[in-house]
Amino acid sequence: MLGLFRDYFTTLYGLTPTPTQTAPDATQRFLRTHLRSKLTPHMRSSIEGPITAEELHEAIKRTPVGKTPGPDGFTLKYYKTCEKLLSRAWLAAFNGLTEPASHIAPQTLSATITLIPKPDKDHALCANYRPISLLNQDVKLFAKVLALRIANHMRHLIHPDQTGFIPGREGRDNTTLAINLIHAVQRTGTGPTLLLSTDAEKAFDRVHWPFLFQTLQHMGFGPNALRWITALYDSPTARINLNGTLSSPFTIKNGTRQGCPLSPLLFALSLEPLLQAVRANPSIHGICVGRHTYKVAAYADDLLFFVQQPQISLPSLIELLREYGSLSNYKINMSKSEILNISIPAPLSTHIQSTFPFRWCNTS
Repeated sequence: MLGLFRDYFTTLYGLTPTPTQTAPDATQRFLRTHLRSKLTPHMRSSIEGPITAEELHEAIKRTPVGKTPGPDGFTLKYYKTCEKLLSRAWLAAFNGLTEPASHIAPQTLSATITLIPKPDKDHALCANYRPISLLNQDVKLFAKVLALRIANHMRHLIHPDQTGFIPGREGRDNTTLAINLIHAVQRTGTGPTLLLSTDAEKAFDRVHWPFLFQTLQHMGFGPNALRWITALYDSPTARINLNGTLSSPFTIKNGTRQGCPLSPLLFALSLEPLLQAVRANPSIHGICVGRHTYKVAAYADDLLFFVQQPQISLPSLIELLREYGSLSNYKINMSKSEILNISIPAPLSTHIQSTFPFRWCNTS
């Protein structure tokens, strides 16, 4: 059984680059066309500066104790106790990563993956377990410092439609928005309307690193920030822990590691080019209320599209998802994605159901 899990996750974390991903300039063309978010010079410099002892102390203070340690066995309590002794060496190591050819030691980037069974799923299938990476605590503290810096600017970089992992935003905001838009459509009769809720397949685990790094660069992250982040993704390895038995190690080549403090922010940043492309696409028709047009609401990888003129909008949306996925590894599971009919007449409803492979919600 351990071998089956290892084989499954070796494949999941070792996706073969697509022809589009290896094509010269394909990602840059997509980002130049669709991505408008940029750090201001002041924001950029606030992320670029040397890591300080105060930041390290804040990261230690904000990290909860009692968590399972990574492969080296050192807990947060150890680092809290020895902070004054270790702080200078830590800062030298972290800040030294901005130098050319510097890197984090391979054993430091190793992780133990523990598997959490998903509720109400067939646990005989490897895909129905959520992988949590138990990282070494020093790596997590380094990532926490970076996460605290970047979190300060997420509201500037990420549109309000995305509420997942963004400080000051809550998922219920989008729930309220969706309810209000449904009522607006029913009240005004603005034409055939549906909601499409998409199911993303292993969204965090599939992120294509070159796409992520180019997105960060396009957003204005400076050389120090990029070196720090790429250092965390410099050929990390993992072993599966199944009932106390460890698999042999394997190399991770894609995905943001669930268990890393920086992972949620990086995922949101990597998804933003898609969401901006949806909003700007004139062939994808959203719900208009006053001067505003609403096309999508996101909570991390859970996307809800507000669609009018579906016979035009759905093909354009599917093509955009395909283009983005060919660059980023983002993959929609069409058969698990669902349509909610708000005001689609019967003939058009029949056409959509026969044309597109989405589930059709029963609203009775």
